[in-house]
Amino acid sequence: MLSRLSLRDLCNAAQACRALHQAAQDDTVWQNLAAARFPPATLSLAPYDSWQELVRDDNAAHAALLLPLPDRCCLYRFRAPSYYSECLCLGLEWDRGAHTFRLYFEARGEPDLRQPSGSSLGFCVHRPPPPNRRELQRRLRLLQQRRTQLQRDLAAARAADARSDIVAAEHALQRNAVQTQTAQSEMGRPHELRFADLLTVVRPAGQHLVVDRPGHKLGYLEFDSLHQVDGLLAELPPSYASKHEAEVCGIDAVFCYANPIPVMPHGATVDYEPCILATVPPGASLLSVFKQQGGYVVPGHTLEELAAEGPEARRARWEHLPAEVLQRQPPWMV
Repeated sequence: MLSRLSLRDLCNAAQACRALHQAAQDDTVWQNLAAARFPPATLSLAPYDSWQELVRDDNAAHAALLLPLPDRCCLYRFRAPSYYSECLCLGLEWDRGAHTFRLYFEARGEPDLRQPSGSSLGFCVHRPPPPNRRELQRRLRLLQQRRTQLQRDLAAARAADARSDIVAAEHALQRNAVQTQTAQSEMGRPHELRFADLLTVVRPAGQHLVVDRPGHKLGYLEFDSLHQVDGLLAELPPSYASKHEAEVCGIDAVFCYANPIPVMPHGATVDYEPCILATVPPGASLLSVFKQQGGYVVPGHTLEELAAEGPEARRARWEHLPAEVLQRQPPWMV
């Protein structure tokens, strides 16, 4: 029975009475709990002395935490259908045994796409989130498809001299134009960071790419000591302008591809928009964010999955792109 309990419930049960306390000391109970909680490839006792010690330590020596990053991207600021670049953030892995973080990403663009080693990750005071670029791209693509269909309907109505259908199609085209203009306006609104909100910046300690050719980079950037953000506010002096705001509003982990974090004096020269990877709410920790929104994985297994992907799986990640980019000749995506 005890083997079916969660860690919290098991600890509570062990305090209920002497008999349950003694039963909870059986290491088989903790071994079953570990097997239900962690990936099989991470179930190794060393350096732990018991399964109970492994579970209480959250198997930090063997199991990494992976935070998925859906719809997180860094767009080239001066993009156009004829010159387009974008970096998709795929996941943030916390290898607690090696004390490192790996940001998995895929960047595509023109042959002069820059190397990811110039990227940066910063912690800033949390502010209202910027527009969701991926969702806006999808909306614009659907609006474009809808406009094409409405134009066909209008042509057919005119050919049949169906007055009511002509009026309906014209009104629908007008609504489509307004919706498209609104989405384009949102798409053009930049994500701006204030210098006063910036708490600290971390540059990559290394990288590993499974694809490294002109116009296409796939792999991870490695960062050290990101977990120290949990103690960052305590280390800042009370006079630091943004300390109180960060304590009240929370902290954003912000990534910018191939650029420093875009605040002055670098803001005007940065040519990729930053994206928010994660938000640490007030009073919470980065670990709690990983546990609530992520899951346990074998360290480095995500890189193996990316290396083993076929071309169709990689293409599927880019279906949100504007049709003008996908239809370019020669093909933008090779």
